[in-house]
Amino acid sequence: MKKIIIFFLMILSVTIFSEEYKPYLKKNATNKNLVFSAQIKDSKKVISIYKENKKLIYVYGSEGEKAEKIIIGTANKNLFKNENEIPLNENNNNKLTENFILFKVKNYTYLISFYNNYGVKENSYTLTVAKNDEEILFDKELDISTVYDNLFNTNFFKKLPYDNGVVAYYVTYD
Repeated sequence: MKKIIIFFLMILSVTIFSEEYKPYLKKNATNKNLVFSAQIKDSKKVISIYKENKKLIYVYGSEGEKAEKIIIGTANKNLFKNENEIPLNENNNNKLTENFILFKVKNYTYLISFYNNYGVKENSYTLTVAKNDEEILFDKELDISTVYDNLFNTNFFKKLPYDNGVVAYYVTYD
């Protein structure tokens, strides 16, 4: 009887989890844990990231539908960051800040990039999926008009560990 109850509770928690974490843009989300959302440019697919305690949950799919991909990111296990600052001119007074957040699952990396252009040109976001740290399978710009960002430039992001793996898939403006 005890095993049946535990099994039932596990199924119930998975069902609640999958119902709670669907891909949503900010305007449609009621979940207060949503820290990032954006629609892929020229696509109906949406990326949403939820923060729960010390974890980030990456959710991908059609808005409001059952998620096609859910990744639970834990710092120092499969959740990392990288950042870079590049001068845009010789005087070094205009800079480009590149921030990357990575979710790693087996030999796949899901990388969301944020380029803060400080008004020199429009800020931008991209989603890149790489296999074996080198082979880029998917690289698309996110629609800036749909971006809700309460993730980059937060203390949570700043405290994430740096990725020390191969950085062949980082798309930079060098």
